[in-house]
Amino acid sequence: MQGTRVDIRPAAVPDVIADGRALPFRDDAFEAVFLDPPYAVEYAQSFYGVEYPRPSHLLKEACRVVQPGGVIGILHYLIPMPPVGAKLVRVVGITQGLGYRIRAWTLYRKEQRGLFQ
Repeated sequence: MQGTRVDIRPAAVPDVIADGRALPFRDDAFEAVFLDPPYAVEYAQSFYGVEYPRPSHLLKEACRVVQPGGVIGILHYLIPMPPVGAKLVRVVGITQGLGYRIRAWTLYRKEQRGLFQ
């Protein structure tokens, strides 16, 4: 499987260093986008050294760069509302095991553009 890894932290050794709220890619560039952002304000500040990126802002930008019909997935404690132009497909609970918090793997699909739009 091939992909482009994006992270704001150079130490993560991503393919592209960028903020997920302002991706340096053209519209409709990818078939799928998967997000695993910081889950809390404290986590964003202590681990990433950035302000907390609201999931809705990350999803809006992901929707911009994914192709019509493409998939957007986010792993988070929240189940965000779909971004404009996308529909909720499925939510699956994910856990590491007993004693761990459950997270949600939420999938969206970007709507196709109509012929006459």
